[in-house]
Amino acid sequence: MSDSVIDVKVFNQVRDLMGDALPEFIETYLGNSPGLLGNIETALQAADLHNVYLNAHQLKGGSGSIGAMQVYQLALQMEQQARSSEADVATLQPVYQQLLLAYDHAAAELGGHLPVSQ
Repeated sequence: MSDSVIDVKVFNQVRDLMGDALPEFIETYLGNSPGLLGNIETALQAADLHNVYLNAHQLKGGSGSIGAMQVYQLALQMEQQARSSEADVATLQPVYQQLLLAYDHAAAELGGHLPVSQ
């Protein structure tokens, strides 16, 4: 596996498509994702698998769009497990911990593509 947590091919396609709007796209992803992760944590604490599913689904979509494929895969796993008839918080909690770590790495890498504030 590559050292990059961002799929270069997907990211380059996004960069080509977004042009000068790329920093805003990255900032939007970085601005929205922590809230979705927090919502997942709250839903896990409440054993609310429906809201785990909804928030994991949103996180999956945004992550896939920007090339954060580790986050995408883990969010997909949470989404699928939350919809399973055998789902429970105990099986989702370790995936959530991996998701947090993957997001931290993706956020750090994506932040490197933002202009430095003056």
